[in-house]
Amino acid sequence: MTKRTESSSFQDLEELDGNQIQDLRSELERSLGSLEGERRDLRSERMDLVNRVRILRNIVGDIEGADSERRDLLRKFHEIRKSADSSRNKRDEVNRLIPPPMDVLKEWLSETHRRLTTIDNDLTAVPTLPRELEAFRRFFEIQASIVKKSESEDAHSEYVQRGKEMREVTSKLDQGRKERKGLENQAESETGEGNKANRTEVRKISRRISKIDKRLETIDQQRKTLRKDLSRVKSYQRVTGGRNSKVRFSEIKAKAKTGGSLSTLELDALLGSGSLSDLAGDKSDPSVTKSEPTSDGPKRRRKIGVSRRGPRKGNLATNREE
Repeated sequence: MTKRTESSSFQDLEELDGNQIQDLRSELERSLGSLEGERRDLRSERMDLVNRVRILRNIVGDIEGADSERRDLLRKFHEIRKSADSSRNKRDEVNRLIPPPMDVLKEWLSETHRRLTTIDNDLTAVPTLPRELEAFRRFFEIQASIVKKSESEDAHSEYVQRGKEMREVTSKLDQGRKERKGLENQAESETGEGNKANRTEVRKISRRISKIDKRLETIDQQRKTLRKDLSRVKSYQRVTGGRNSKVRFSEIKAKAKTGGSLSTLELDALLGSGSLSDLAGDKSDPSVTKSEPTSDGPKRRRKIGVSRRGPRKGNLATNREE
């Protein structure tokens, strides 16, 4: 800012005396200091929130990865349980229709086969045709029962295997639950109590950071304005020497132009603001400009000569007169 601009920007300050100027300066300094303090606090809070949200995002990513694995395990667990239930139902249905165990059925089949293939020496003990037909029917029925019982045992073995697989999946789910709990405890210890490791908390902190950024932008604009005003007040105090009386540059300049006498205070103000050089510049500017001859027509030359009154006198006449 040049001195001429300074003196022209002091018009509102010229109406205030020295005490009022000092009060204005103190108020501007307090407002600026308050904004500086708020700005420091907000920047510190922002730094903490950025660090916190970065940690939360990493932990949430790990938790989501663990959750994805957990969902896969749960889906697998349900598929295994469904297969196990199917095998159990098949086993139970066969056992309901054929209660005897496999060993008993095989023993019955062996005994029936022995009776059908053995002829007793006592002809009176030979079975009649209906009894022999019944024995054959029983033999074939036991054979079919053994086949079904075999399917039941296969279903039971499959059910046992599915139960083992479910226990393995359950163990992995328990381990994943412990890992998730550990990640949640890590989030709480590293980011502060009450901060949950989830996307909702991340978005909440991100919104707070955005609000801080907007407030910091507003503060920077206000700081710029306050600093400009404070610099102007300081410049005015420096120019006026911090005097308590009002100093109006326009009146001082007008007095100086008209040739009025200036006090020491007024002269110091003019020197400090650079208005004295402005006055010198104003005096040097011609008020009336000379008209230059136009290019139309030839220029007239003025003959310069000595005008004489009366006849020329010679040296002799001159000496005679003397």
